[in-house]
Amino acid sequence: MKGGDRLRWIVLFAVACLWLLPIVSLVLFSFAPSSQILGGKLIPSSYTLSNYVTALTDAGRGVSIPQAMANSALIMAMQVAGILLLDIPAAYAFGRLRWPGRDLAFALVLLTMMMPGILEVLSLYEIMSGFGLVDTIYAVVLPGLPRVVGIFILRQFFRELPKEMEDAARMDGAGSFQIFWHVMVPLARPAVLTLSVLTALYSWNNFLWPLIITNSPASMTVPVAIAYLSADTSAILNYTVILAASFLTALPMILIFLLGQKYIVGGMRPTAGIK
Repeated sequence: MKGGDRLRWIVLFAVACLWLLPIVSLVLFSFAPSSQILGGKLIPSSYTLSNYVTALTDAGRGVSIPQAMANSALIMAMQVAGILLLDIPAAYAFGRLRWPGRDLAFALVLLTMMMPGILEVLSLYEIMSGFGLVDTIYAVVLPGLPRVVGIFILRQFFRELPKEMEDAARMDGAGSFQIFWHVMVPLARPAVLTLSVLTALYSWNNFLWPLIITNSPASMTVPVAIAYLSADTSAILNYTVILAASFLTALPMILIFLLGQKYIVGGMRPTAGIK
């Protein structure tokens, strides 16, 4: 290893340690008694599992962390499935098919990405209220379908796939739907997996809309439940329990990211699905 490379790795390692230090400290304090968190130390002197027991049984204010995690997992699964079901055909139509007004329609779709999400909140709330879906999981799921960013990612992937593979399938007698389902969708697998991972991360961490549309602990998602615990002004906050709940609820996303990070990088290359 050259001297310049060695210095670069040393600097990167030092920066990584500085970035990880507060995170490691927070995780360690999630195992500490509540009396130690305000002691001005980076590392606690004693440890206990009581914070996690409390977080899993009675975190406070009627909030159930296991219920919030179950709600978030169900919403995440429904959004990933719904977005793939809607975004893949839309992206294929915009990327591979030729029809009048295609580019204009796609430009109008992209314009929706430029609108601040806060402007849509009032209209979405009125729509969900009109259907009687306020404070339900469906009200959290439906406004997120489809995702324009997913259409954009998949469209770019479909556009760059070799036309020769499509022509070869057509010469073998495949119809338009067969080419789409049996040729193009399998080739787009890296992009589909990328979109699935990104959607899962977005759905699990989404805060604003679930906060607005849900109002009871039974229907809260993970971010809302943690914020609800942190906003308790009626008693002294048990910070170590909140840290334990935060770490518990972050573990599924850490696992999904570690398993899916290679797809996020490789899924941006159109040739990734061609072997």
